[in-house]
Amino acid sequence: MKLRAEVKTAAQAKRWATRLTARVRRVLNAHPEADPDNVRHTLILLEQPPLERLQRSLIRGHAAHGPATGVGHPCIP
Repeated sequence: MKLRAEVKTAAQAKRWATRLTARVRRVLNAHPEADPDNVRHTLILLEQPPLERLQRSLIRGHAAHGPATGVGHPCIP
């Protein structure tokens, strides 16, 4: 898995992970019913530009459901 371009050293990566963990804990304190993995994943995605997030979502959806071919496809009403 490729690390974000701005994370260049192990020390920077550790600081980023520490900040992420603190953010996850704050969200979970406010919303204890939330799934920690989903919170972590969402916070990571929110650091990416919107078009990159969209592209990744489309790729993931395509991998899970196959290409959208029209009638009868679960992603197309």
